[in-house]
Amino acid sequence: MVRQLSDDVCNEVRDGLKAFLASRPDLSMTDLTAHTSLADITGRQFFSGNIPGGFQVVSEFRRVLERARAGEILQPGGRAVAVITEDTAKRVRRVKKAGNFYRTQTVARVAEVLDYCAENCAIGVVTADFGVGKTEAVSAWRREHPKVESVVFEFDEFSCGNKVDFVRGLARQFGMDYAMGSWNGGVIFRDICEHLRKNPCLLAFDQCEQVRVKVFQVIRQIWDRTHDEGVGVVLLSSPILLTRMNGSRVADLGALTSRVGIWAPLSGLTKPEMAAISKAEGITDIEEGAFELWWRATGGSMRRLMRAVDLLKAKHAGKRVTERTIAGVAGHLWGLRIGGADGS
Repeated sequence: MVRQLSDDVCNEVRDGLKAFLASRPDLSMTDLTAHTSLADITGRQFFSGNIPGGFQVVSEFRRVLERARAGEILQPGGRAVAVITEDTAKRVRRVKKAGNFYRTQTVARVAEVLDYCAENCAIGVVTADFGVGKTEAVSAWRREHPKVESVVFEFDEFSCGNKVDFVRGLARQFGMDYAMGSWNGGVIFRDICEHLRKNPCLLAFDQCEQVRVKVFQVIRQIWDRTHDEGVGVVLLSSPILLTRMNGSRVADLGALTSRVGIWAPLSGLTKPEMAAISKAEGITDIEEGAFELWWRATGGSMRRLMRAVDLLKAKHAGKRVTERTIAGVAGHLWGLRIGGADGS
């Protein structure tokens, strides 16, 4: 392991953290670390000086400090939570709002998987289409469970296919820095396992749809060597991962598939949830046909819904939302041609 940054650079960030926490006695390092991709124990160890801190750790805490000082996160007093009920054929009992975040059935189901894997040191798989809110659900769970050690690793085009790049990236999230070189892969892998045995946590891997078999094998081997000490794993992906893991043509994933303890194939927003959220956002004057058209266009995606809500609030505030309106939104945001653009 090598030192990437000098003590002066690391201590400057530590001093900034200490000054901010001194001005906010209602917060702790756990609160700050929850807004990073780092494990909680990594934040505490960096703050106390027990680990030197590399590029990943320092950059994460610099970013969080800037956002906290700007009031973008961790505002004094927190945010109000609204409870929304919708009287429809399929009633939504509780949909909580915090900013633009809503507690939907998808969020609740993701939380169940995270709870199960954290409590049972198991492997869980969550699959859903892009935009339904998997990543936001994990972030919400981490905020609500600050005492549960957890770390989120988001795959990219490099780490999903290169096992050495993957273990280096994971090691950086634990404050472990290494010299470059593919020959270090095995050393890093074994050091990660040793670190997790001493500091067990829940590992959440996001955007797993393109992860190659050899990288999945490393994840499985990490879990094999650490779950007895308390490590759980959650894989988040689009639905293709479920097909890959259950498909006979990908026999190499059999070892991982056989170890999965909980599956959660999700479908995204329900129609009652979408109705409740749109009303909570102030969109109440909408034709029945326009809502049906909007529901089909969003396809259960929270991301599509909220982008459409933002556009409607900006361009159609106080106006009745018609099918023509929704057709225009669909064409503008997603390039979709749907009924209503010509008044039909």
